[in-house]
Amino acid sequence: MRGWGLRGMIQNPLLWPIYALCAADMAWLSFHIVRTSLYNPDVVWNHNSNPEPWNDHREKRYRLWAGTYDYSKRPCLAPIFKDGDVIPVAQPDEE
Repeated sequence: MRGWGLRGMIQNPLLWPIYALCAADMAWLSFHIVRTSLYNPDVVWNHNSNPEPWNDHREKRYRLWAGTYDYSKRPCLAPIFKDGDVIPVAQPDEE
């Protein structure tokens, strides 16, 4: 075995696809980590400026695919958390 280093890769071209796939996987992993840490509403970087970050996304919809359903007409059923208290939200009548 010539090794997994640069010299072994150059001498054995059969290992080139393995190195290419590993590099592509690392690039995808880096992209996914950055995207999740910057755009996911569950990730909070600064608790000092906003001590209750979950209330920012209370009326927003975080979804992968919305389809044709209009979410703006549906009321938010999530309870309101304020200063350690839970304020329940009245449930609408289901028809």
